[in-house]
Amino acid sequence: MLIEHRRYTPRPGRYADFIAAQHQRGFTVVRPILERLIGYFVADSGPTDEVVHLYRFDSYDDWTARLHGLYGVPALQPYFVTVRPLLLAQENKFLAPAPVAELTPHWGNGRDWLPTAGPLLGSLPGQPDLIIEETTLRFAPGGLVPYWQAWRDGGLGTGPAVAHNLGVFISMVGPLHELVQYRCYPSHAARRAHREALADSPGWRALQQAAAGVTASTSVQLLRPVTVPEMSPLFAHGS
Repeated sequence: MLIEHRRYTPRPGRYADFIAAQHQRGFTVVRPILERLIGYFVADSGPTDEVVHLYRFDSYDDWTARLHGLYGVPALQPYFVTVRPLLLAQENKFLAPAPVAELTPHWGNGRDWLPTAGPLLGSLPGQPDLIIEETTLRFAPGGLVPYWQAWRDGGLGTGPAVAHNLGVFISMVGPLHELVQYRCYPSHAARRAHREALADSPGWRALQQAAAGVTASTSVQLLRPVTVPEMSPLFAHGS
């Protein structure tokens, strides 16, 4: 299993045009990659209108066949001509599910959600304040090994340490020794309450102390699911 993380930076003020271009293109023509889509998310903090999208592929060969196969589709050429000038940058990296089962409730370690399984989470119209927290930790070389050990030693498979968790992934291509975690909250208030619960957890505090000596940097970005149904298959879209 391979998780692709893409980050697009639209030109200032062009996010709405980027979304409009998806509608104008249509979604049937890009079905090969939508079959592997986890979701599109727009930044709620940090760079304005930055778009993160996540895909789950069977392998590198699956990624190559599905994505590169689109470049030769004649019907997509007008879309490429339209959308590329709207963007300042496109980045991607490959991730793999973390080797701790409690941290991968939907992908890896025997779990494998795909859009064909239907929505995994609640209705977006029913959760207008929902946010996704993307936390990125970069470790010193070798730092992931003691981090996983501290997690196991702390017995953190239940309680606030795994609450709201969508998935934890580690870098395979791109920056090495990197961990990316996604948590889903119904609101900013729920996120604040969860952070308070973590602060009160002895096991979580012990993990943070163990990680302090091997962590090079930590960053957090808040995201919101794009409200276009085809671009957010994790969520139901009924009223």
